[in-house]
Amino acid sequence: MGDLLERVGQPRDPMTHADGEEISREAVYDAVWSRPLAMASKEFGLSANGLAKLCDRLGIPRPSRSYWATPIAQRGARPPMDAQQTAPDENSVGDGETLRPRRRTRLAPADRHDQLLDTAAAIAVRDGVQKVTLKAVAREAGISEAQAHNCFQGRLDLLLSLTRRELSILEERRRSRVVRGDDRIARIVISTVSYLHEAVERGPLLQMLLRNSDVREALRAERASATARAREPILQVLSGKFAMKRAVANGSTAALAAVSLRAGGLVASGRTDLAVAERISLAIILAGARSNEAWEEG
Repeated sequence: MGDLLERVGQPRDPMTHADGEEISREAVYDAVWSRPLAMASKEFGLSANGLAKLCDRLGIPRPSRSYWATPIAQRGARPPMDAQQTAPDENSVGDGETLRPRRRTRLAPADRHDQLLDTAAAIAVRDGVQKVTLKAVAREAGISEAQAHNCFQGRLDLLLSLTRRELSILEERRRSRVVRGDDRIARIVISTVSYLHEAVERGPLLQMLLRNSDVREALRAERASATARAREPILQVLSGKFAMKRAVANGSTAALAAVSLRAGGLVASGRTDLAVAERISLAIILAGARSNEAWEEG
């Protein structure tokens, strides 16, 4: 096995096959994505477990256990192989095979944190949130599970950090666009359209994360507080400028926000077209906003 990895320093350098034939990392990648590990491993003189560990330590992505049981039309595209391979430690990979040590690429803590969040997001979208674990993320990022624990205490901490990041990006983008509106109605239109467009891009991942009961419960108070802060300027305008009772203003704002959220959820899940969601939700929200501006206490 040492001979097999002797020239693994460059992604396209050949490696020595068990029978003396030279192969490349790309050949290993093609092999594990062409047939189950139990079959592909025989080509390299390894066990299935040994080949799996070899892939993990060389940064070669490999199919999940359920991949070969999934209908071909539903398997999706192969994940790309990073040209900068990750470094294995000197360790056994099964059946007595040993990997040679080489240098690891060190990232700053903040960069490593972001890298693991990106990796977790990719796994969630590809395989589902249930497959996102520190072990899986570390393996795909090419680091040890212990290194992943330096960034996150556990799986829930990882999922919460990812959810917070997605919510933050969503809100930051909405705010950056809303300021372009010249009046209240224009800002409502921009805010709604921006949210729906972001729902197409980031909504599927966010929906999956928020369906997790542990994530949802852990963020309940935090999200309620954020919603209250975002809603306060609107309530002040309605109760001040339009003399609307605060309780009525709060109810109206919550109802119109629910329309936007529901439309975003339908778009994110692919249950309706973006154009349809925009047309219907804007009609309802603008009618409600104009009704609020015309408010007069009976």
